[in-house]
Order: sequence, then C-alpha cells, then structure tokens
Amino acid sequence: MLMMKRICFIFFLIFSASLYAERDTRWVEIGEGTYEQGFLFPYKIKLSVPYGVKNIDEIKQGLFPVKIELDWLLIQYSKEDVGKLFYRQFKDKFKDKEESFRLSQHIINMFLNKLPSVQKHDHWTFIYYPDEGMRLFIDGKKIYHLVGAELNRALLQSWLSNNPVLTSKLFSRILKIK
Repeated sequence: MLMMKRICFIFFLIFSASLYAERDTRWVEIGEGTYEQGFLFPYKIKLSVPYGVKNIDEIKQGLFPVKIELDWLLIQYSKEDVGKLFYRQFKDKFKDKEESFRLSQHIINMFLNKLPSVQKHDHWTFIYYPDEGMRLFIDGKKIYHLVGAELNRALLQSWLSNNPVLTSKLFSRILKIK
C-alpha cells in the first residue's frame, strides 16, 4: 500500500510538472512562411520554440517542444481534401523511405481521420512536448492529442525536408544568430 502511494505521488509530481511547464512556456516565433503544393498555397505556417532553444537538428528530432501554427488561405477545403493534402505531405517526406512510411502509416491514418474541413482563416495550432506528444487545437479548441514523437517528426519533416526555402524561412531567427 505504501509503495502504491509513492507511485501515485511520483506520477502526480510528473503530471503536474508537465502541466506547469506547458502553461508557463515562453514561446518565441523563429520563422514563418507559406506552404505550397504545386500551384496551391493552402496555408501560412509559423514555427515557435521555447525561449533559449537554438539547435535546429534537435528541434527536427523532436527533442524540444514546438508550436506550429497554420492559418488557412483556401476559401473552403473538405475533410477529404485536407486529408489528401496532409497525406501527400507525409508521402513526399518518406519518398525515399517507403518502409518507414509503412511503419508510420497507422499513426498518420489516425491523425488524418481526425482532421476536419477548413474555411478560410481557420487557425490550427499544433503543440508538441516530448513527454506529452502532439496536440491539435483549431481556433483554440482542442481537437486531438496523440502521444509520441512520430507525428511531430513527420509534420516537421514534411514541411522542412523537401523545401529549402520554407526551411530557411521557418528557422530564420535561429539562422540569423548562427
């Protein structure tokens, strides 16, 4: 019984510390750009990290919290079209790593099934903490929470790996420091 109380107490401390950390995170926007897919410009994207984080490789690997904000530019996009857009992003990211894509496909499909349709100026916020996973908020309302780093890595790589211009725009503040 004493052991169970200690375990519960430790869990409470860890859980409350992670909530406290999330509430007190001082985000710094490090860059923004417009995502393009062919001739479409579906959304603008902003990337923020906690104050003091400066290592681009560690951000890409999911070792630090990140906040990604999307402001949709399209007038209207159905749930199916939003799913196809993100699916193509992920597929392009894994272009040379088909096996990695198949391993991540279950998580990607879970994510895609939760995405709603969008209207122009909808604001999506993805907040990732290494110990909590990724949360998606749409216009301030929590829509989805996925534990693990896979979705964060897939999202970051889908925006960064295939587009050097967008990569430099998203990391512009850190690149200026270096």
